[in-house]
Amino acid sequence: MIGLHIVRILVVIFGLLPASLMAGGFWNSGDTTDLRVRIVEPYIEVRTGPAPGYPVVHASEKGEWLTILKRRTRWIQVRDDRGREGWVSVAAIAKTEDPTGATVDLKVRNFDEFARRDFEAGLLMGEFDGAPVTSVYGGYSMTRNLAAELWASHVLGSASEIRMVNANLVHQPFPEWRFSPFFTLGIGHLWVDPKVTLAQPEERDNSVGHAGLGIRAYITDRYFIRAELKEYKIFTTRKTNEEATEWKIGLSIFF
Repeated sequence: MIGLHIVRILVVIFGLLPASLMAGGFWNSGDTTDLRVRIVEPYIEVRTGPAPGYPVVHASEKGEWLTILKRRTRWIQVRDDRGREGWVSVAAIAKTEDPTGATVDLKVRNFDEFARRDFEAGLLMGEFDGAPVTSVYGGYSMTRNLAAELWASHVLGSASEIRMVNANLVHQPFPEWRFSPFFTLGIGHLWVDPKVTLAQPEERDNSVGHAGLGIRAYITDRYFIRAELKEYKIFTTRKTNEEATEWKIGLSIFF
């Protein structure tokens, strides 16, 4: 069952990734009508597709104008004044000029910006004490090594549903690494909604504390995968407190 659940999570994450990458970008097909740039470098290579592996179909020279058609992550489709179309790298377009003569203001998200990010947000899925959990979060980097986060989670168990909110401090010792480990420490609160009403639990909400570790893996543009494991201590009014283990993996975006 656990293996099947992991497969479902990965299908959701990587199913969303291509759509997210296509949606991202400074330009898209809906807002680039008659957007033109002039080449100021000696030449720009134009390829048949949006990747370095595609062959160069022709080279547009200095002084020529290109019409922007659409963007796909790090590549932009263009058409020259002779009607020829092809794909040019974002880095090359960033060196062109707009009709006013100003250099094109084109933000290129890359790994360096990932290491210096201020905000991030994401959707993660996994298991909390053996039950499926879905979580969303937002985080702010106070320094390159320390961040604060807010989480909201929904746990769908066989006997009850749990809603949970958490506040985390995250320490990232190596923010410059593409695969960057981190450690978390936080507190929160959970609310239990039992599915069986014949036997109501004595407590319907509890405070929690938790600690964990995880890893961020940068993918491309502004996207990265985040995976983590947490150990929870659930504080009750009984003589003994409860414990739970949670793991999650998901897709995040930085700003």
